[in-house]
This record gives sequence, C-alpha cells and structure tokens, in this order.
Amino acid sequence: MQQNDLTYDAAMKRLEALTAEMESGQVPIEQLADKLKEAQRILSFCREQLTKADAEVKKLINPQES
Repeated sequence: MQQNDLTYDAAMKRLEALTAEMESGQVPIEQLADKLKEAQRILSFCREQLTKADAEVKKLINPQES
C-alpha cells in the first residue's frame, strides 16, 4: 500500500483487514512477518495523521498560542 496515496480511512480499513487475516490463523508463518511489518507502517502513518490533525485543531481553538 503506497503511503503517498493513503488516507486515514483507507489505512484503518487495511489495518482491520490485516488484523482479521492474522487472527484467522490462515496466514502462513512465512507471510506473518511481512503482514506485521505492514501493520506497523500503517500504525505509524495513522499516528502521524492524528498528530497533525490534533495540532491543526489546537491552532484553530487557540490561534494566539501558535
């Protein structure tokens, strides 16, 4: 999944799909590490997006503190 095309909502949907796949027990052990790495990248992206959104909201609420 390309992060430059990624939206927060799309990332969350992909993360949910990865989680379901891994919880199903149907992922071969050889692929599990790759899926975990992808999930970590998506989590990092989501945290970054939430941090940016939080900063923007704070600027809007308290513009003089910027």
